Amino acid sequence: MQIHTKLPLRITLLLWLVLIITAWNIVRLATSIAWRDTLGTYAPWPGIFYIGLTGAIWALTGLVLFWGFIRGEVWSRIAILVASFIYAAWFWADRLFIQPQVRANWQFDFLLTIILLGFITVVVLDHYNYIYFIKRDL
Repeated sequence: MQIHTKLPLRITLLLWLVLIITAWNIVRLATSIAWRDTLGTYAPWPGIFYIGLTGAIWALTGLVLFWGFIRGEVWSRIAILVASFIYAAWFWADRLFIQPQVRANWQFDFLLTIILLGFITVVVLDHYNYIYFIKRDL
């Protein structure tokens, strides 16, 4: 088994992004369980079930992506690209149709979404980073 000690910086940053979003959704799931009474009282429709379910789905997705990514699996390149676009679409659908009010900083969030999707796309499609995945022998 070959152990890759130093990951390229862009892959490391992408891996950290996956971990941060995964951790965020684990917290989302845990909060929906731990604070179910309070959230049940104050959370608007669709309520705590929606918060917990979406947290669980995205946490599981993130863990699978992290596992495949850290192992250098070739499928993880396309999976992370597809999952990031689906996550962005869900995030904006949630903000526009589920949350009761539009926040004042939506322009910043939109710009950040575009920048992160661009970064993910460049990292995944970059030939230099593709070499990282095909050279792995795990």
